[in-house]
Order: sequence, then structure tokens, then C-alpha cells
Amino acid sequence: MLFRRISMLIISMALVLLVSCGGGSNSTIAPPPPTPNAGALPITAANAQDITESVIDAITSSVELIELVDIVGLPVLTNTNRGLAMALLSDIIQESVACDTGEVTVTWDDADNNLLISTGDSFAVVFAMCFTAEVGTTLDGATSLTDMVISGDPFNEIAPWELAASFSFDDLSATDSAGTVTIDGAIDFGLSSPDNVVVNLSVGTSSLTAQETGSSATLSEYSLTQEIDLNALTQAIATSGTLTSTEFEGSVTFETLQDFVVIGDDNPSAGQLQISDNRSGVLVTVLDNMRVQLDVDTDLNGSIDATIVVTWDQLDSG
Repeated sequence: MLFRRISMLIISMALVLLVSCGGGSNSTIAPPPPTPNAGALPITAANAQDITESVIDAITSSVELIELVDIVGLPVLTNTNRGLAMALLSDIIQESVACDTGEVTVTWDDADNNLLISTGDSFAVVFAMCFTAEVGTTLDGATSLTDMVISGDPFNEIAPWELAASFSFDDLSATDSAGTVTIDGAIDFGLSSPDNVVVNLSVGTSSLTAQETGSSATLSEYSLTQEIDLNALTQAIATSGTLTSTEFEGSVTFETLQDFVVIGDDNPSAGQLQISDNRSGVLVTVLDNMRVQLDVDTDLNGSIDATIVVTWDQLDSG
């Protein structure tokens, strides 16, 4: 799962660099082991579970990548106190941080020269063969945060507030003992809250591609909305898009028919997702926080040809 692998590697590196700057958690995330090829389309009883896993991993990873750009340190996105950019950019315009070998340089373009992160500002992060021994990962390439729009005070979470921006990846590669994964494309995201009780997150991309030797995966025409209730500790998630992957040698579209509902840090306990190509499909129905039902329609004639019940652990939803 290329999106999951590179998001884990990048976030692991970000957490370690954050610690080196004096803040955040000292936890790290190890990359998952490689997964077997999901098998070629069309969708059948034999490959429905693997294709479902690929789609869910891509959806989950799009939110995990946003954690890297949590410049305001919102606790709703991450367990660290401040995101990487905030740790490096507090009261400075440019900073170079040494890695075990190589370095990472962060530049803040303060558009209105008010020394405050505000609408119109942008950030550039350049990794120059930045190797960190703690996670055994080297990052190389560039990322940028642009098109920033801020209203209210998201930094201090004084409601109502809103933050929107675009996060771009330019040949950003992550290399560890398992190989090198490279990501290209951009993610648009928005965060807002009317009252600091409900927080709304939106994520979208026209194209985001992860590549590894012999493998590639692309999310396109993708959108996700997430409503988080901090009092009830619940999340409601809706998503749609297209995933093209060498793991199943083609493209599938996906769309939530019923929002996924997550309570606390548990697995989703409700929700329904339709995955299909132009020949076949699988209806993914969450039975509870332990089990998921996959109803396979091998010829899109409306009749269920196979029903499979799996656990969230078997789907490795992370």
C-alpha cells in the first residue's frame, strides 16, 4: 500500500525532527510490511478484500499526510503539541536543521511582513538527503504550503476560526531498508470550527501519486469531509474519488453511501462504501467496530454473487 507506506515514513520522520527541535512526542511509527498484489480487476470474491484494503488505506493516508502540515498544532489532528513547520518556524523566516546526515531547510514567506502566520503566507520545506537513524529513513525533495487563507484565530483556537491551504509534494522521496517511495501532487485541505466543539476537516486532490520500483498508485478527483465532535468524541466521514493502482492493475471509483462513524480511537462502527469499476463492484458495509461485510457483484447486474465478512484487523485499516 504505497500511500500508507509513504505517509508512515514521512510522519515518522516529522515526529523525530520535531523532537530534535524541542517539542512533541518521542513516539515513532514503523512502516508496515509490504502487502501482496491484490490481483487484477474485475472485482471478485478472491480479490475484493485486497481491493477494499487498498481503497481504505489510500483514504486513511490522505488524512495522515495532512498531519505533517499541522502548522497550528491543532490537537484534533495530531497527538503532538506542534506540527513540524511550527516547531521550525516560530519567530523565524528561515531555518536549517541538521539531520544525522543531510539537512532540512524551512522557509516562511511572510507575505504581509507582520511576523504572524496569516492569509497569503506560504512555506517551503526542502529535504536534502535528510537521514534520521532513529527511524532509519532518508527524505529528499520538496514540499510547500501555499494558498493559505486564515480567518479568526485558529492558532489559539478562539472560535469561530478557519484555516485553508494547499500542500504540494515535488518528488518527495522516503527511503528506508524496504526501498524508496516517491510522492507527487497536491492536497487541498480546510479546517474550521464554529465553537471549538465541532471541527470540520476537508481534504481533496485532483491528482496525488505515490511510486515505488514497479508499483504506483494515484488518487484522483478525490474528496473527503470529516466532522469531529470533540465533546462526544465522534467522527463522521464521507469520501469519494478514483484510485488507480498497479496493485489491482486498473482503476476503481469509490463513494460513501452512508457516512463512516468513528467513536473515540476505535474502528468505524457504522458506514457504507461502494467500490466499483465498469464491470464489477463491492459494497462495503460496516457491521460494527469489529466486522465489515463485503458484498461482491461480479457483473454489476444488481445481484450479490458473494458475501464475505472480515474483521477490521484483517483489512489492516490502521
